[in-house]
Amino acid sequence: MKQMIWAAAFAVAATMPSAGPAQDFGAAFSGFNTGSDQPIQIEADRLEVRDPEKLAVYIGNVKVRQGDTILEAAELRVFYAGEATAGGAPGSSVSRIEAGPKVVVHSNDQTASGDSAILDMAKDLITLTGNVVLTSGPNVVRGNRLVVNLKTKQGRMEGGRVQTLITPSGG
Repeated sequence: MKQMIWAAAFAVAATMPSAGPAQDFGAAFSGFNTGSDQPIQIEADRLEVRDPEKLAVYIGNVKVRQGDTILEAAELRVFYAGEATAGGAPGSSVSRIEAGPKVVVHSNDQTASGDSAILDMAKDLITLTGNVVLTSGPNVVRGNRLVVNLKTKQGRMEGGRVQTLITPSGG
């Protein structure tokens, strides 16, 4: 459960370095670590576990917090293998996590937002889609779709015209 929720919280945390025009979307995930010892707090209006479907759904004002990072969405869907535990948590083998609509992740002065996010555990890919906006201080990148490989930390903004605003230091 800890690894699954950590992945959900930080998979969509597309934070950017705050300098230079050579923005590296992969560097945005340099702090991503599913083995973190920090506690995870999940709040939602409701939790439904649909074990025959291998699905756990957090519904309504979902907030996932670990350390200084907070993920907010209307719904968080966790697809898993195995049986639900006595506490209602899904089994430990998570295949996919979906968040949306309107996903927002905050960490310090960095924010990532989009209409939805998908974490494909088998491929180690995070996809943030629909009106994607990445901010780091005064710097902003906008696009339609952000895809980041968690293993290589490589990322790309695709699916339409990309807009970038870089504010020089001291300006």
